Order: sequence, then structure tokens, then C-alpha cells
Amino acid sequence: MMPRWTNRHLLQVLSIRQCSTGTVAAGVNSCKPRHRYPLWFALAGAGGAAGLAVASRRDGLALTLARADSQFRPGLASVLPHSVFVWLYSASRSIYLSMLASTGVTAVPHDYPCPCTALGMTFRSDLGNAAGLDKDGRLLEFNFALGAGFAVVGTVLSEPHTGNVFRMLGGLWPCNAWTPLPSSGGALNSLGLPSYGVNEALRNIEAFRTKHGIQPARSGEERSLDSCFPIGVSIMGHPAHDEKRKLEGVLDCVRKAAPLADFIEINESCPNVKHGGDAGGLTDRLRAVVAVRDELQSTLLRRVPILVKLGDVGDAEATIRFLAELGIDGLVAVNTQRDYQSFSLPDGDRKLLDYYTSQYGGGLSGRPIKQRALEQARAASMAVRNQGRRGKFVVVHVGGLEDAEDIRNSRSAGPELRQWYTGFMHGLADSKCAPCDLYRSVTQA
Repeated sequence: MMPRWTNRHLLQVLSIRQCSTGTVAAGVNSCKPRHRYPLWFALAGAGGAAGLAVASRRDGLALTLARADSQFRPGLASVLPHSVFVWLYSASRSIYLSMLASTGVTAVPHDYPCPCTALGMTFRSDLGNAAGLDKDGRLLEFNFALGAGFAVVGTVLSEPHTGNVFRMLGGLWPCNAWTPLPSSGGALNSLGLPSYGVNEALRNIEAFRTKHGIQPARSGEERSLDSCFPIGVSIMGHPAHDEKRKLEGVLDCVRKAAPLADFIEINESCPNVKHGGDAGGLTDRLRAVVAVRDELQSTLLRRVPILVKLGDVGDAEATIRFLAELGIDGLVAVNTQRDYQSFSLPDGDRKLLDYYTSQYGGGLSGRPIKQRALEQARAASMAVRNQGRRGKFVVVHVGGLEDAEDIRNSRSAGPELRQWYTGFMHGLADSKCAPCDLYRSVTQA
């Protein structure tokens, strides 16, 4: 479980970071005693703390820290050793997300500029969070209040999993690896699907639905836009299991999630875990998932759409035909990328990427992969049109979406829905946009 962080713990972390940066700047192995700092340093610290407190009352501590970090991050990347920079962001990631989940946000006004219909249900907008952001459903309340069009919870696993745990700082600090690329707007992660397990995620989804009275959508049902907030559950086989147990785990997750999910997303593309099976194995897995979904239809009195997330669309015409003929309802394209050298990055980010990937591997996301993701989403949408599947098969565009122009370009390319993650984090850190205006500002036509 997540540790319980108190003010004393946070002060200890801040003092460690201050000590680390002081050590780097001075080139010594220990911090100077506190009483040797000059008076101006103490006054500056007090002023900074006061400013942080004022801003935190307005926007919450998590968003205030995100905005401060966006200003200091490039400088930190230029002065800190890569090992320390990566540790700093890897170690603080889960803490930040926990803080974000507890952030109170004033709900957006009841106007949604671009509602849409897809997968047989209404969305108050066509943009929601991608899998990986909200792994266990603790951010549903936050995203709902911000005005997200929908949410994806997960990727969830049949049993709890620590993900890929790396020992950083000479083996002193174990954590999942993640780092931003400050100059390019990208990010790298090697998390390896950490998860509290499907049961924890479903408890959180059920609690959210009960609180707001939002039950899974049914075909033809009329609702106010405030209640049009579909929730998807992303599912994958447990990385620690053999292929037979992985499939059993996926099917178990589908059975458990279907009563609470508006749609299910099968993750066949995580670059940080081992995937099993060739094309024939994929066929058998997806057939089994569709069979379970179809068995549940008479009990649930609704058909739960199944989407498949891929890291590369490949031959779009063949991929769409293959998925549609299996009974799949949509494609999510694309996941993070691993052919690092094919993306252009500023020199500083390239060096950071080379260090990170040599140590942890990982997938690249955010602004650097924007053009590739757009091209693949366009190719998939064109294949859907060419095959006469428009309205029967949905394309969801993810990768590099960050602002209103990106959303307009995505809509022009043809996908019905969009997801973001790295760009969403950039949006939260943008001091020019109030949190409650974020989704509205990027989705308005």
C-alpha cells in the first residue's frame, strides 16, 4: 500500500533534495550545517514557503508543485547527474499522483463544447485520460470534476503486481522508473504495470458510480451531459504468469469488470513487459475475450464494447479487418514507442534518453511521438472508412496530444475519440489555464 505521508516526511524529502543539489553545486560529499546558511537564504526560504502556501490554498498542493516544477525542471536536468534526476522523478511520481487524487477541484460549469456519440453511448467530450494515468481508479473523482469526456482505469491485472522495480542511487532506493524529457515535452517510463489488482480498481469504480449515480450506459438511454461519463477498464495478462495463467487472468478480469465498465480496453502493447504469443496467439486471446463478453451479454442486458490497444498499427487495412472480424469494436493507437533513434530530440534530452534507456529500457511518450501517432490514427480511420465500418468500428487516437490544435488535427484525421496522458500533465502544470478550464479549452471547436 502507499505510505502515509505527513508534513514531517515531506520536510525530510525536501531536505534530502536540498542537500543533494547543494552537494552537486559544491562538489562535496556532505551538506553544510544549517546554522552556516546566511540570513538571506533563510528569508528567501520563508518567502518561498509563504508563496507556496498561498498558491496551494487556491489550486491545491499537487497542482502548485506541478507548476513550480515545470519552471525548474529544465534547470534541474542541466545541473543534476542523470542518475539523480531520474531518481528524483521516479521516487516522487506515485506520491504526486496520490496528492493529485486528493486534490479538490471545483466542478466545471454545465457546458460541454463538443459532446459526441461513439460505441453506442454519449460522451460529454471526445477527450479522456489514457490508461496508465489512473491505474486503480483513485483519480476518477478528479478527472470527472475537471470535465473529462471519459476515463480509462488501469491497466489492471488479475493480481497485485509491483511492476519493474529498479534499485537507484547505488542500490539504495527501489522504485519504478519514470522521467520527463524537459526540453522536448516527452517522457520515458519503465513502470512495468504496477497494479493493486483488478478488485481494488473495481471497488473504486463502484464507489465513484454510487456517489454520483452514474451507472454503465445502455443503448438508447437518454442522459444529461453531466452524467455522460463513460469509464473504460484497461486489462492485460499478469507479467509474472505463464501464458496459460495470463489468459485465465485476462478472462477473469473481463468477467469482473464487465458489470461496472462502459467499455473494456485490452492492452496488447505495453513495451515494458514480456508479451507472449505470435499472431495466432493473439487471435486465440482475442477470440476468448470476445466469447466471454458475448456470454455476459444476456446477463448484463447490454453488450460491452471491446477495444484493443496497439503500439503499432502496421498495415492498417489488414489490422482493422482482422480486429473487426473477430468481433472487436475499436482500436486504440498508439502506445509508447521504443525505436528511440527515429525521433528527433534536443541534445540534452537525447543524452538523458540514452542514459535512461541504457539503464531501464522503457517507452517514449508525449510530444516527440505526436506525428507518428497522428499518422497511424489517420491510417486506421481511413481503413475503417474504406471497409464501410464507420459507426461500427471506432478508432481512438492517443500519443502526443497536448493542446487545442492537436485536438483539431486529430479530429480532421478521423478518429472518434482521443486519449492523453503526458500532454494532460503538461496542461495541469500550465499556470495560464485554471484546472477547471483545461478540458474545455482544448476540446472546444
